[in-house]
Amino acid sequence: DFLRFGRAPLALFASKMKAATPLRTVFSGRAPRLILLVVVGGLCIGCDAFSLPSKPTMSPTLLAGRFSASGGRRGVPASRLRMGAEYDKLSGVQVTSVSSGQEMPLTSAWNRNGGKSLVVLLTHFGDLTSWEYAQKLRYYLPELKEKGVQVTLVGIGCQEAAKEFAESNGIPTEILYSDATASAAGVMELVPGFGRDSAQQPQANAASPYLRLLPMLLGVGSPGTLGKVLYGYFGDRSANPKWIPEQLKRTQTGSFPYVDPSTFDALGDGYLRPFELATVRLQNMISVLSRWDALTPDNMDLVVQQGGTMVFNGEDCVYRYDDKGILVYAPLEEVLAAATA
Repeated sequence: DFLRFGRAPLALFASKMKAATPLRTVFSGRAPRLILLVVVGGLCIGCDAFSLPSKPTMSPTLLAGRFSASGGRRGVPASRLRMGAEYDKLSGVQVTSVSSGQEMPLTSAWNRNGGKSLVVLLTHFGDLTSWEYAQKLRYYLPELKEKGVQVTLVGIGCQEAAKEFAESNGIPTEILYSDATASAAGVMELVPGFGRDSAQQPQANAASPYLRLLPMLLGVGSPGTLGKVLYGYFGDRSANPKWIPEQLKRTQTGSFPYVDPSTFDALGDGYLRPFELATVRLQNMISVLSRWDALTPDNMDLVVQQGGTMVFNGEDCVYRYDDKGILVYAPLEEVLAAATA
């Protein structure tokens, strides 16, 4: 698609860039680590230009009325998920409700009305994956509520970070919980990130967590990340993510990169246009970096911890996906299918 349009996407992008506020004015006076993260993002984008998008190693398929789940380090067919095993593990996890401020067992948020429960263990509240995933889910919350699905989001960090995250992304605080120590990720044995042995152990080397983000953004210990970044620039004729125009409309101010979604109509409509998703990610990056200290967890080892997604029918897990790396989270069409089946 990118090649088919020729110079059109680049010309559109360049015209907006000319009028944009220089990023150095956005980040002036910030701590050196913020500058490092900006450089990391640029290096990641540069290296992405030479990588092909990756696809999940396994796709969930209907199997005896259950879904197969693609894991981060492993594929876990639903037929192999022991009845109630995930629920039992999470029943001992204490989280804090963002709306009430009360600490409670995570499983107390489960659907008690006979419907399904969608449980998303986000990465930390300052992670680009958490922001993008939450923005996607926000668009589908009315549909999930209509079908009786209870949605529970758990992010890594403190209460203040969770409130900032909720306000920035339009997430109802009633469905959001904070997990300061990533205990949920620990009991579920989710991918700990580059340089760490597990979610509950300190990093396995002396390198700064910020420095360990660099190889992850380049795909080391984070398979699929390079392809996901490139995907945001090239677009996709076979996809029509309606959440993106809604997100762009929510943040538009008239100046790049906070543009009206109609800006991309010059490239056609009814599909993911080149640079469309990349623009949302640029907005998210600017927002995250401008409040990095407020969003990140006290334990900075957790900035590389990955998340996961589960769908429960009562206490039985019928779908599970362990994030593989940065921006490599559960495909939403699979999540919606499992939650509403």
